[in-house]
Amino acid sequence: MRVIGGKWKSRKINRLFKPSHNKIIRPTSDRVKENIFNILESLDIGNSIVGAKVLDIFCGTGAMGIEAISRGANFCHFIDKSLISRQITLENINNFSCENETQFLLKNVLEIETCNHEKADIIFLDPPYKNNIAESSILKLSKFGWIDENTLIILEKGKDECFRSSFQLIDRRIYGNTEILFLKF
Repeated sequence: MRVIGGKWKSRKINRLFKPSHNKIIRPTSDRVKENIFNILESLDIGNSIVGAKVLDIFCGTGAMGIEAISRGANFCHFIDKSLISRQITLENINNFSCENETQFLLKNVLEIETCNHEKADIIFLDPPYKNNIAESSILKLSKFGWIDENTLIILEKGKDECFRSSFQLIDRRIYGNTEILFLKF
């Protein structure tokens, strides 16, 4: 796995990730990650990655947030409840020397509390497949001030998973068994 674009283009990521971690962490493939960022950069809805404040929820290895910083995001807040995810993400942050542009919160997003900083412009949300917690996670983040109606939500889910919501669908793509939804409130 590697950074696809931006200032760290082609640099390897996830040196600590092992195949045994696949039961806990399901990294977004380079192909899907590249397509997400290509779509994000081409959307005409005012959520450019450059200068953005980003949330990487269920961050796994932190690859999406690190990609965002590489492409010009100002800050990324990583959230995951897994100790393995924390170890890998913090190692990646250290390897890219972006400690001043990031923060990691070891927490279940459904137990999140009030946000003490600016709302996110973009959120990458990649919950475990088949848990059906995407909508409740988004609503929790909104309730406690992490996101608002201006936040662009990029949801990665299993293509056969049901996701019913009142969110505005901006774009939808399917890559193998993965479905990517670009949403707004």
